[in-house]
Amino acid sequence: MVKPIVSIIVPTYNEEEFIEQTLKALLSQTVPKEKYEIIVSDSSSTDKTLSIAKKYADKVVVCKKHSAGFGRNFGAKQASTPLLGFVDADTIVESTWVEALIEGLEKAVACTGPIKSLERNSIILSMFFWWWGFQSWITTMLHYPIFPGYNIGARKKAFDQVGGFSTENITVEDIKLGLDLSKVGKVVFNDRMKVKTSNRRLNEIWLPSYIWNGVKFTLFGKSRGWEQHRKDF
Repeated sequence: MVKPIVSIIVPTYNEEEFIEQTLKALLSQTVPKEKYEIIVSDSSSTDKTLSIAKKYADKVVVCKKHSAGFGRNFGAKQASTPLLGFVDADTIVESTWVEALIEGLEKAVACTGPIKSLERNSIILSMFFWWWGFQSWITTMLHYPIFPGYNIGARKKAFDQVGGFSTENITVEDIKLGLDLSKVGKVVFNDRMKVKTSNRRLNEIWLPSYIWNGVKFTLFGKSRGWEQHRKDF
């Protein structure tokens, strides 16, 4: 029996609208399913998320804290594989995503890739996600990787070494993880590790505040509270 080498963690909380298409995309990969497992880490959803997840995921675990960072860490603890992948419940991966993740981690401790908006209802928000992807590429090339939590691959040993996602910096836990991982090894950008993610949590009016929050943490190590930016966790 072939043992999986990658565990893909998907944090959820009341995601019945998106979780099925996310998991179906993860099951439609260019590498054999035996090479990876899907772990849904749920924060005590009250809708149909759990029943849907159980149809597709290899493991479904439930925690009580409503925090994406905590949920990702909780899911990672259930993994016994040497490699980890992280996507959000409203993120659709390309069919080459797992293959690209494995390739990226051959000589690196972490990897990321291009990002696009799933919806086409706002030019501004579509440009923002393009910018996120470009920023991930350029900062990785400059050895100061800044990338979002919904498109990450990491070696479990390195992930555990840096303590996983911060549960203190709860609006920029993904930025902090990238910077922490770069201190213990190489981080790479793989063009084939493509994702499309929903813009539903963003708003054109306070988008500048969202961006400034990330910039402020990058420059000064400070960020605003989670409730000001994420309504679902």
